[in-house]
Amino acid sequence: MYKWINHGLHLEYEISGEGIPFIFLHGMGGSVKQIQSTYEPLEGVSLINLNQQGHGESEACWEKFDFDHLADDVCDLMDRLEIKKAYFAGISMGAAVCLNLAVRYPQKVEKLLLIRNAWTDHPMSDKVQKAYYDLGACLQEGGIERFYTTEGWQIVKEPSAYTCNAFTSPFEDKACVKYWQKYQILPDKTPIPNVEVLKNIQVPVTILACRNDLCHPYEYGEYLAKHIPGAVLLEIPDKDKDGALHKQMINEAIREMLF
Repeated sequence: MYKWINHGLHLEYEISGEGIPFIFLHGMGGSVKQIQSTYEPLEGVSLINLNQQGHGESEACWEKFDFDHLADDVCDLMDRLEIKKAYFAGISMGAAVCLNLAVRYPQKVEKLLLIRNAWTDHPMSDKVQKAYYDLGACLQEGGIERFYTTEGWQIVKEPSAYTCNAFTSPFEDKACVKYWQKYQILPDKTPIPNVEVLKNIQVPVTILACRNDLCHPYEYGEYLAKHIPGAVLLEIPDKDKDGALHKQMINEAIREMLF
């Protein structure tokens, strides 16, 4: 793991493999480990993988914690590594950062793979925001037992086993406990200012979406595919239905994008 200081923040990244520059961004509450467990290494590909602000041991500036600044971090890393243009993929929060990059820094994006979008030009739904807010509050103080008493837990405990685990596993993650603020800030943000800017995306875009996923509605994938010129929408099974096929189809989409 490499470390560097960007605008006063200590951030982490790693590089594996040599060849085509491929930047794969993790989701909220994840880390480089999420990408390591998802991505199947390809010959001729250089995977650039970073712990975004408030994840892993990367620090965060909460006063400027939004998609613009997360995307700026990625661009600054590209400049540091002397990468002018790269292929991008992102999961959930990572997909939102990728979308921001494609709109604000189109010259840096070769192709784009958006996986399980949790944001569009609107914030997360009020219900999901409430669940994350309660999660953040209980990570700060009270722990999982307190979370079980909240409205947020009532929202997330039923939809799917995956969703339930996504809201309980952070209590066992040191970075999630330390950087609990992200759960109360980011769900109310948007990666793009309005839907009209999507019309300006000229690079090839593939969108992967699944059903039975409270925080990543299939409809978000449909919405983005409708407004991004030439975007391709592919349905993948949710993790509860078939986790192995879910991962397989992500890697198939990565190979299709890169080669």
